[in-house]
Amino acid sequence: MNKKYLISVIVFSVLLLVPFGVQAVADLRGEKRFQPFDIFKDVVYTPIVREKKVAAAADSLDAKWRAAREAIAAGAEVAEALEPVTSSLSDLEAAVLSVNTYAELDTSEARYKSLKLADTLISKLEDEPESFPQADSCIKSLVADLGHVSLWRAFLDVKHYGVWTSRYLRAFENKIDDESAIVLALRPKYQLAVWNLFSDPGEKVVLGAAGDCIGKSCGREEAKPEDKWLFYRQDVEFLVQPSPLDVRSAKLDNPVKAIERFRDQLKAKGVELLVVITPGKPSIYTERLTGRDENVAGLQSHGKNILDSLTRAGFNTVDLYTPLLAAKADDDKLGALYLNDDTHWTPRGAELAAGEIAAAVNRLESEGKIKLKKLQKHEDGSYPLSFVTKDSVADRMGDVGEMSGLNKFNVFKVQKVIGHVVMQQNIEERIDMAQSSANCLDSLKRECPKGDDSCFRVKRNPCDEEDMACVRALTKSCPKGSAFDSCYYTRLNPCEENDSLYYDTTITPFKDDFRKSEILILGDSFSRIYQTDSPVNAGWIAHFAKNMNRPVASIVSDGGASTLVREKLARKSSVLKGKKLLIWEFVERDLRFGAEGWKSVEF
Repeated sequence: MNKKYLISVIVFSVLLLVPFGVQAVADLRGEKRFQPFDIFKDVVYTPIVREKKVAAAADSLDAKWRAAREAIAAGAEVAEALEPVTSSLSDLEAAVLSVNTYAELDTSEARYKSLKLADTLISKLEDEPESFPQADSCIKSLVADLGHVSLWRAFLDVKHYGVWTSRYLRAFENKIDDESAIVLALRPKYQLAVWNLFSDPGEKVVLGAAGDCIGKSCGREEAKPEDKWLFYRQDVEFLVQPSPLDVRSAKLDNPVKAIERFRDQLKAKGVELLVVITPGKPSIYTERLTGRDENVAGLQSHGKNILDSLTRAGFNTVDLYTPLLAAKADDDKLGALYLNDDTHWTPRGAELAAGEIAAAVNRLESEGKIKLKKLQKHEDGSYPLSFVTKDSVADRMGDVGEMSGLNKFNVFKVQKVIGHVVMQQNIEERIDMAQSSANCLDSLKRECPKGDDSCFRVKRNPCDEEDMACVRALTKSCPKGSAFDSCYYTRLNPCEENDSLYYDTTITPFKDDFRKSEILILGDSFSRIYQTDSPVNAGWIAHFAKNMNRPVASIVSDGGASTLVREKLARKSSVLKGKKLLIWEFVERDLRFGAEGWKSVEF
């Protein structure tokens, strides 16, 4: 062989081995495992170890279930007796669902469905003891199927979830890419160089055009070209690719069919469905993306079209597109509806959505489609449960900015937002002072011996004006807060006519109430933002509860509102007990890109 060709081959081979060698050294020197070894382990070692682990977990579930049955028969509390069973079932689920280092069991598998059914039946037992035979049969079937090591099942799992499958290789490739020592060392510097040279924020991010959003025309004289907005690429791709209902998207799951099936499943349980499609940022701020004052109506999003088709088909829906587009007119005074470097809305956008959703629920109630319990009131018109708000400032580092990888170089700035934190005010009626003076005096006389005028005078006027010790004692007996004056005056003058009521008012943080609420919310990160992260309890869910003046409950899955959140509900479907309405919120891009697609989920 020609020497120059041999040298080229050697150099090329060395270049190929350099990344592998560097990663091997980095893994062996550090605490991380040597990743290429995962392939060998998942073919030879993991399947048998997993089978043994599954069999042990199934045996444990069997033992705990037998013990729980005996305890319940002996009169023990059902919830307490089932606690070890629930724990054992969770251990079994964890062992079964994790097939190997990189692959999870498919949700269409019979084992998956059996586990979820067992989970659902056990959670129902406390409220529905008649379902005990069904739960017993389900658990016995699980134990019979999984309570032994099966070499054949291990072989099939290697075949369907092993290294030769796309799901394994894709996850393995992503892990190698994310944890590569060379990539971790060089990628940030490369990204910064590309940003500085070409203003390219990375493959997951689209840089919005400046347009009229920079300069005197929109009051931003100090703005710079780098102040352009960032958009999540999937949000943009959703707008420019064919609709999920287009014939060109035939390979995708049909979201409308999944929504229809879910609606029918809920109806069978006596629960009405309300669909809320959240607009992506580029659907509302198209001009920030393109740099031109587009006719937004002419660029109507696929999400709005699908929402309109659902409405025409008789689904209960909420249109957030129209009010959000209209509200942009007040951006100069009130601030934008979406964050600059984030996929999500600002607190203003979240509160606007909460108001629209509450109005839709009130319409459903007025139309007779749902019948919520009538809210009880105190005599003065106040509600036993009400909500108050306070302002809270929070720093937001945009998720799109984080996706770019440039935030470690402080390319994008933290954005301050003012959220309105919702708190629950529990108002409990303590003393009814709406008595007539005559009845009050008669009552005081009956408390004293006949003819004992001094006793009556003391009860009528418990404190002389100069008796400061008595006055201080009365002061201590009244609560602090807005009700103090009314209480104190009444104690000094117990028989003065007073039509006011004394209430004990307690303010606590807003929280979900699965027992008392008749409304359940399923949502994604648009339901999570400001709700469970800073400033906390300032998201649309809390403001919806405030607008409705009712307790609510929620199940949220970031990026998983298309299927994953329904699977969460299926595992705990007993939470539907007592619910009249389910509000299902998901962002429009999930109609095409939803995690796990739009699978049919069994309840």
